[in-house]
Amino acid sequence: MHGWVMDFAALPPHSVFVLSVIGALGAAVGSFLTLVTYRLPRDEGIVVKSSYCPHCNARLRLPDLIPILSWLLWRGRCRRCHAPIGLRYVLTEMICALAPVALVWHGGLTLEVLALSGLCWCIVAIVLTDLEHYIILDEVQIATALFGVMYVVATNAEWIYPLYAALAGVAIGLTLKYGFLLVCKKDGLGMGDVKFLGVAGIWLMDAVNFIPFLFYSGVLGIITGLGWRAITRSERFPFGPALAFALALCVMVPSLPNGFWKLYGVVP
Repeated sequence: MHGWVMDFAALPPHSVFVLSVIGALGAAVGSFLTLVTYRLPRDEGIVVKSSYCPHCNARLRLPDLIPILSWLLWRGRCRRCHAPIGLRYVLTEMICALAPVALVWHGGLTLEVLALSGLCWCIVAIVLTDLEHYIILDEVQIATALFGVMYVVATNAEWIYPLYAALAGVAIGLTLKYGFLLVCKKDGLGMGDVKFLGVAGIWLMDAVNFIPFLFYSGVLGIITGLGWRAITRSERFPFGPALAFALALCVMVPSLPNGFWKLYGVVP
């Protein structure tokens, strides 16, 4: 296993080539996610209509569609109408490119790394749609669940425990949603969040891991909620990003959930 600090100069040429190809594929996934997260919340098809500029409706050609490079080449503007293209597009492509490169660097070309890369891509989509539209797309939930199944297979885990954890996640989500509604007379958790808790169970692999996961979700939720309200002045804030980041932390940094239990002198 390599460390997380990258030194490309020390890599053999074939490794640089492999990581470059992986980064390019990741950027292409990011470009696709910008399309998905823009169109699906607006009930637009992702296949039947070609990519277009949302300002002048001009159809985008190949020079406009090269991930990252097109944005840099045209200085963040439409090639035709020169309207600004938001940073969300190039940042999404960059994050989706760098995540699998870092994971492959650290863990090699394995099925587990592919599943974790998929989790990173899905988290990007969740963050975008929840921040912009207060929703977590069902299509992204399904993709996250499928990558979770891939992760279970890759780690040779016993199927029964992720299944129980998924059911526990749904039960916890419904309890929180309707319990908050009963006590506070308003929604505290959306159905998208409830579904995500079920999907998270697949990744957590054991219902006992929900306790540290919910703890870290709550901490991140407080931080993001305060920041969101300070920026938007809105009483409503998206909880999906906190759930998504907490899941990524618990899956990719096992010392966090283990450290939670050790803090209370418990060995799960």
